[in-house]
Amino acid sequence: MGAVIFFSRNDAIDKIEDKFKSTYVNGSYWDAFGDLLDDVFLPNHSGLHEIIKSEEGEYLKFYSFIELNKADFNRAVKLISDYIAKQQNLTEWQKMAKVVWEDVAEPYIIQDARYEANPDHNNGQSN
Repeated sequence: MGAVIFFSRNDAIDKIEDKFKSTYVNGSYWDAFGDLLDDVFLPNHSGLHEIIKSEEGEYLKFYSFIELNKADFNRAVKLISDYIAKQQNLTEWQKMAKVVWEDVAEPYIIQDARYEANPDHNNGQSN
């Protein structure tokens, strides 16, 4: 089973199907990305985890970056990117999660109005 990752929402757009920037991730890649989110955000960043990987519905499975403010959005991006960069001798599962992040998520992330290429200067903290 796969599901959707929501990146941003534009309420100025009337058509609901055009309002969201999102993508579908299938099967094991979805599960691997979920495990990556757990590894990155639990237990030290449980607030970000709760927002991005909220309770999934029975029929709609999703991860969402929509509700993050600018500081938390960039913090989440940095935490994920830093975690992936530090990994060595990746398992197949970790490689799948890395593919989802780099090939699927990052193209949406860098187009988001909240995105800052160097968020280190932002000290916004939330959990």
